Amino acid sequence: MTIMIIRVVVIEDQELCRLGIRTAIAQSDMELCGEASCGLEGLELVNSTNPDIVLLDIGLPDINGLEIATRIKKHTLSKVIILSAYSSQNMINEAFACGADSYFLKTTKIDSIKNAIRSIYQNEEYLDQAIIKRFLELNHRQSTKIKGKRYNELPTTQEIEILKLIASGYSNKEIANQLFISISTVKSHTGNLFLKLGARDRVNAIIKAQSLGYLEPSTQDWRDIG
Repeated sequence: MTIMIIRVVVIEDQELCRLGIRTAIAQSDMELCGEASCGLEGLELVNSTNPDIVLLDIGLPDINGLEIATRIKKHTLSKVIILSAYSSQNMINEAFACGADSYFLKTTKIDSIKNAIRSIYQNEEYLDQAIIKRFLELNHRQSTKIKGKRYNELPTTQEIEILKLIASGYSNKEIANQLFISISTVKSHTGNLFLKLGARDRVNAIIKAQSLGYLEPSTQDWRDIG
């Protein structure tokens, strides 16, 4: 049986942060191809090593990390996970607009980041629960519920169950294990759910589901994010 090694590059100017990631990767199914403390050095490293995943900070000393993300996504097949101290919704939205595959705060536990790397590598979404919780609470404060409004076809009971697990940060594989169904069934239900909610991704689905009354920030069983 062939063991897949996930190749990772870290672009981060803080040595302590790089050390933590380096140590964690050394004890996993991942290989650190290299690390850089600035954007230009990071771009050269990505181009020369062609990693599967790039962990990228936004606040780099030479070039904004979002510009780096744009270049990486435009010229390589590497997936980008933003690792940042910035938690504003505008910054997060801009990161995804630049092609980021996921966004994590630096306060997130390293095990969650490792799980994100594995999920993103397998073309699954994996979202920082601090980000999801912030989106839900902000949306709850800034908008009123759309009373009585529903899309033409209502989500099924199982789709709602899957939605709640998505909002709790479970990957497709974890949802499948939790509900004793196949990953393909999870993906099928998730696709149908997105269509019914008119959502383009998990974050958008969670926000729309909350506005329609399917999710409540006060009742979410948020997983431990450190």
